[in-house]
Amino acid sequence: MADLLVGILRPAFAGATVGTLLPEPMPLPFVLARPVGGAAVDMRFLARAVVDVQTWAESDRTAENLAVAARTALVVAWRAQTVVPAVGSIGFLAERKAPVLLPDARTPDGVYRYQATYELTVRPAP
Repeated sequence: MADLLVGILRPAFAGATVGTLLPEPMPLPFVLARPVGGAAVDMRFLARAVVDVQTWAESDRTAENLAVAARTALVVAWRAQTVVPAVGSIGFLAERKAPVLLPDARTPDGVYRYQATYELTVRPAP
C-alpha cells in the first residue's frame, strides 16, 4: 500500500520530498503518506485501506497547497485508473477527513502541518 501511495504522489510533487516515514531531520516541504488501518476484502483481489496524508512546509499556504495537491493526485489516479507498475491501482477513493491545519507541540515554530484521511480500495497489479 505504501508503494502505491508513493508511486502516485511522488510524481505530483516537484521540489517536495515524499515518504512513508518521518525522516530526522525532516526536509521541507515534506509529504508523508502511509496506511494507518484497513483489511483485505479478498486477499487475492482487493484490499481496503485507511490512508493518512500529512504535509509540512515553512508557510501555512504552502502546507495547505501540498495537502490539496495530494488530494488531487489521489483523485486523478483513481479516476484515470492509474496503475503503479508491480503495485496496483485505486479502485475506490473516499475522503474521510479533509485537509486541516494541525499545530502540535512537536512542530517547530514557523513550520505548518496539514493532515487528511482517505479510504481506498486497492487492486493489486496483475
